[in-house]
Amino acid sequence: MTGKERKRYIVNRCYSAHYAKLPEAFKQINILRYPGLWISILANSELYNIQNLTPECTDVLLTTKVSGGSYEADYENLEYTLHVFYELNYTMAKLRFIGDDPFLYGKLIDITKTVLREMPKIKRIEIVSDGNTVPDEDIINVLRNPGMTAVIYSDGEKVDEIKAVFEEKEVNYEIVDRESSCKYCKTTHTVFVEGKIFRCPISAEKYANGGEVEEKSYVDIVARKLEIKNLRLAMFDITNDPPPENCKECPKAE
Repeated sequence: MTGKERKRYIVNRCYSAHYAKLPEAFKQINILRYPGLWISILANSELYNIQNLTPECTDVLLTTKVSGGSYEADYENLEYTLHVFYELNYTMAKLRFIGDDPFLYGKLIDITKTVLREMPKIKRIEIVSDGNTVPDEDIINVLRNPGMTAVIYSDGEKVDEIKAVFEEKEVNYEIVDRESSCKYCKTTHTVFVEGKIFRCPISAEKYANGGEVEEKSYVDIVARKLEIKNLRLAMFDITNDPPPENCKECPKAE
């Protein structure tokens, strides 16, 4: 998409999404006659927020077992839809691989190398582990690539062993506390389960493990077979929906 097409998209989308909220005096302006004035007002208002057009960070769910499921992402579908999802984003610079333990995902090396090789806009790739699995030598070699970071939950059974290996192999890593409650709905984070984009990681995990979730909780970027332009509009909607007041899936927020 060219710069001119991108600007036209932003103007059209923001105008249609927020028209009802605009001052009455502004509505009387003929934007076709005064496009510069419209863009000037838009650029200096809260409506023009490029961060809201795409997720600030996206988590890719690879495996889940904690909730009783046994989900492992289908690699061919994951690779294809991850490329499509990458094309939907203007500013996404951070990608995280998550799950019960991504180190156990059989195609972790392949999908990580694909992102490193073919998705240059992504400057930081994190692999978030529960701290119960020491990665093998091949995974460690991938983790040593620039932009890679291993994030290990501090309550894992093998944290000390993993830490020792990473320090010996000079792997960039962080030891963090596991959050007690989910705050995703108050951010523009998204969770990617093969061809579907979720705002809620709990709903995403539930879906991955075969549970039923409401259709409005995700955008299916494969099944809908929309053009890239319309998919971007769908992504705009899902990342700008207000946080739910009473979410049955989520623990009580702090």
